[in-house]
Amino acid sequence: MKRLSKILPHITIILAGMFIVFWILDILNPTMNFINRKISNKLLLAFCISAIITAILAVYYQRKSDRKE
Repeated sequence: MKRLSKILPHITIILAGMFIVFWILDILNPTMNFINRKISNKLLLAFCISAIITAILAVYYQRKSDRKE
């Protein structure tokens, strides 16, 4: 669990950066169609799942530290 909480924020940052780049490239050259590809949909799903898990872990650790005080 502790290892996952260390790795997951990095995965979320990388996926978010990838989608920002895809979005900019899609605006500059819409014929490349980066956003509507199958791999983009799978990466978007992975990004959403990692963002949800990261948020859950952040809430869990925040509540855990509030109980100690």
